[in-house]
Amino acid sequence: MSRRSRWKIALTSLLCVAMTSPAFGWGAQVHRVITRLAEPRLTPKAAAAIRGLLNPGDELVDVCNWADHEGRDVEPRSSPWHYINIPIDADRYDPKLEGRDGSVVTKIKDFRKVLADPKTSRKDRQVALLFLIHLIEDVHNPLHVGDNKDRGGNLTQVRFFNEGTNLHRLWDSDMVRHIGGNDRVWVDRVKPLMTPENVKKWSAGTVDDWTNESLALAKLAYFFPPGAKKPLKSIDPVGKEYLQFAEPILLEQMAKSSVRLANELNAIFK
Repeated sequence: MSRRSRWKIALTSLLCVAMTSPAFGWGAQVHRVITRLAEPRLTPKAAAAIRGLLNPGDELVDVCNWADHEGRDVEPRSSPWHYINIPIDADRYDPKLEGRDGSVVTKIKDFRKVLADPKTSRKDRQVALLFLIHLIEDVHNPLHVGDNKDRGGNLTQVRFFNEGTNLHRLWDSDMVRHIGGNDRVWVDRVKPLMTPENVKKWSAGTVDDWTNESLALAKLAYFFPPGAKKPLKSIDPVGKEYLQFAEPILLEQMAKSSVRLANELNAIFK
């Protein structure tokens, strides 16, 4: 086999992996930022209860990405728990879309019950806490809800500032990485959105409502520029204009998620 043929095979294999590998939730940095924003909103009772469930020396920000790593070893069937593929032409979440192993919607509800039950073992409550934190954050990612028969954007390969990626990864981490800044910088960007009026507004609603919000945003993410008749397709270029449209959405979803995460934990440990 010629060297050129070997390179072609290797390149094809890499592209196949890139197109078929399951994506995680928000990038690790986004999960840390949301958790950092949520933690100061915890009541003293909730904060104490959470400390009692964490291992000595751990902080919430240390474990908010556990579900994307160790959690997949503890629960091998947990990959579908991070998303729900709702067609972008659907009006809202429908329980009929649930797969056999559940979705981010049902698992948030399940883990909430486990964590709130004092009769449940400490180990099971630990696992429930670590998944619940992560999944509440994941459901606020539009591409973990909306789907155009492309696995939530995983199979739609786009050019972001002339670099290859896919629409899912773009929303998970690529845009955040391109904008740049450490956790503290992002916390400072998001905090101004957390006004008393917004916090009150975001504190209403159910997990189903959060899911429907993300679906509406996913429609915007796919149909760009605004008013486009057809969704983005593979190899479409996205750059400065797309980033300007998406950045406010990213910031607001982080803010909403942090408020709702704190609210859920406060309610569970009240």
